[in-house]
Amino acid sequence: MNLTRRGFCALSGVAAASVLGLGLAGCGGQAPQAETKAEGPADEAPQYYLTQGKGEHLVCGVTGKLIKIAPAIVADKLGYFDEEGCDVEFQQIALNDAMTALTNNQLDMDLFGVVPACTYVSQGAKAYIFGGTILNGSEICALDSFDRELKTAADYKGLRIGVNRPETGQMVFKEWLQDEGLDINGGDVTFTYFDNDQGGFEAVKKGEFDLYITNNAQGFVQRSNGIKVVATVKQYAGDYPCCRQNCSDQALHEKYLSLVDFETALLRGYKTYRQEPDTVIPLLVDYSGQEEAYVRAAMYGTDDYDNVMDPSPDPNKNAVLKFYDTLKNIGEIDKATAYSMDDYVVTSIYRTALDTLLEREPDEQLWKDLDQAYAKNNE
Repeated sequence: MNLTRRGFCALSGVAAASVLGLGLAGCGGQAPQAETKAEGPADEAPQYYLTQGKGEHLVCGVTGKLIKIAPAIVADKLGYFDEEGCDVEFQQIALNDAMTALTNNQLDMDLFGVVPACTYVSQGAKAYIFGGTILNGSEICALDSFDRELKTAADYKGLRIGVNRPETGQMVFKEWLQDEGLDINGGDVTFTYFDNDQGGFEAVKKGEFDLYITNNAQGFVQRSNGIKVVATVKQYAGDYPCCRQNCSDQALHEKYLSLVDFETALLRGYKTYRQEPDTVIPLLVDYSGQEEAYVRAAMYGTDDYDNVMDPSPDPNKNAVLKFYDTLKNIGEIDKATAYSMDDYVVTSIYRTALDTLLEREPDEQLWKDLDQAYAKNNE
């Protein structure tokens, strides 16, 4: 697959200047020195790999049977990966092991959270975000009897809130509270970490906590247990990135065009997800083993449940960079890290895949909409 003219112009992070024969400085492989900026991977020799790596085998890490990766599931079930010449193997791996496997080249890519990717990059690891999986998704839940209005940050004063540590939305929520002047370290709001959602919801039911922040449409699942959704993180903080498409340094440099083919197939899966829910829902039920009612509610919403998970394949570089700052601001990563996330978000893979589909189907409105969104989200 040849890079289109637009694909060349859109290269970012590891790609932009050197594809035109310009050398950028350095590579982020060594620990940063004091008062110096860590050098990023954008600065290697000319990017020959941008036209290499067609037809390579890809190993993609996934966890459990989560349906938030719906476009990838659809692309696999309907044969889009095969049609695009993408040889991909999906491999189950625990969330806590995924980034280690990626940076050790045991995985080529994964469809995991933005938090591990940002955390590893902040510590000097080479892991690259090249696409998106989900935007948003976090719900703030309470007992059905909870009757406090939660319109402003001040309304959260004195509340005890349970969270799952790796959950993205709770971190965005904390920064919002902090920006609004609240002490998030126990002075105004108390946060307690749970290892899993079950423990968090049980604590709410026992009255030990006022609220619990969750995702994966657990607010829908818990309705039969006396729990309701009282707010969403998005309503306060706007859109934020959740799970991303991440790849290893080796995959980026040795399997680049295979990643483009993966993204092309995934975009086709996204189109089917958006346009053919009656086709997609049975596929997701079969994949996950979940009830149809849950799958429909989680991915499309119902008359009485607003789904807040927003599948989006766009890498959304601007949102990722903002979230990297969020992690610094709330103390989740070192504020003084010398590693810039800007060097580790690669938009050219998605851009090239989208251009391929725009050329195939120039009248398809979805591709036009994604094209416009790309400019807003990444430039």
